[in-house]
Amino acid sequence: MTQLEDQHELALARAPQRSAVPLEMIRAQRTAAAAFTLACSVSGLEDKEIYLALEIDAGYFSNIKKGKATLQADLVAHFCEVVGNTIYPEWGAFQVGCTLVMVKTEAERRAELAEQRAIAAEAENRLMRQLLQGRATA
Repeated sequence: MTQLEDQHELALARAPQRSAVPLEMIRAQRTAAAAFTLACSVSGLEDKEIYLALEIDAGYFSNIKKGKATLQADLVAHFCEVVGNTIYPEWGAFQVGCTLVMVKTEAERRAELAEQRAIAAEAENRLMRQLLQGRATA
C-alpha cells in the first residue's frame, strides 16, 4: 500500500451515521448547497472528516456548502460513500423530475432468482411429502 493510500484510509476515522431521511425533506431543499449541507449534517461527521476523505481543499468544501462551487461529478459516488447517504444526488435527480433507484448487479439478480426457485422447490417438496404421507396412511 502506498503512503497516499494509507493517508486516504486514515482521513475518515469514524463511520457515518446511516439515518433514513424522508424523500420529502430532501426534495424540500431549495438549492444544491442546501442538499449537500443536509447530506453532510445527516452523516454525523465533521466537515474536516468529509473534505479530507474526499481529498478536497477546506475552502472549496466551504464554497460548496455556501453554493459558490459545486462538487465535481466524478466525486459524487465517493461523497455518498463517505457521508453514508445519497441525499445530494437524490436532490439533483429530483430537479429533472427523476428519483434514484438502486441498480441490481447481475449476481444479485441471479441470487434473487435462485432464492425464488429454492422457495418454490421447498413448497413443491412439502406438497409431495404431504401427498405421500396421505397415500401411506390410506
